[in-house]
Amino acid sequence: MKSVIIGAGTYGEVYLAYLQEAGVEIVGFLDDDPKYVAADVKGVPVLGGIGLMKNIRETHGVEAIYCPLGSNKLRVKFLKMAKEYGLKTPNYIHPSVNISPNVTIGEGVYILLGTNIMPHTVIKDYVMISMNVGLAHHNVLEEGVFLSTGCNFGASIYAHKYAYCGIASTIMTGLHELGEDCLIGAGAVVIRDVEPKAVMAGVPAKVIKYKE
Repeated sequence: MKSVIIGAGTYGEVYLAYLQEAGVEIVGFLDDDPKYVAADVKGVPVLGGIGLMKNIRETHGVEAIYCPLGSNKLRVKFLKMAKEYGLKTPNYIHPSVNISPNVTIGEGVYILLGTNIMPHTVIKDYVMISMNVGLAHHNVLEEGVFLSTGCNFGASIYAHKYAYCGIASTIMTGLHELGEDCLIGAGAVVIRDVEPKAVMAGVPAKVIKYKE
């Protein structure tokens, strides 16, 4: 199945390597950044901007889109756009990921190596989970959540849309919610519920500002 990756930056290169290893035929990248015009990324061409996606099935025979962008809202936006154009949005789950029984996973979900997911967790569409994440039981990760490398995520927590947990952050069991579009800083230890759009940092984590 011919596929393209949205985003020709370094994370796009990383997913290119993983997807090629998994046998996915990547025919190109899409990226609106002018520096990638007519570029070649690790032997794969940048076909053009995001606007090409609308007719890419007809022009290049592409059937599927991968979009491993770190921006939660852009990732969700582009993957929903792909679906509107009749394209597939497959999951990519590294073979080393340990997924326990009774875990529900949506579509357009990306999970990288060394991650462990305990039972009775729900991972909804367009979630991205990086390397070596520990995800405990009875959690819900809503649409577009991102858990960065080494995040330790406790049990029975509801992460609302677009919540972002930075590298090596710890979300302690005992709290109940991460608010929509919140940002947890690298290394932060969160011990209380987080409000929508709150930016948290420190040990224990405190609100340092709110997103506009």
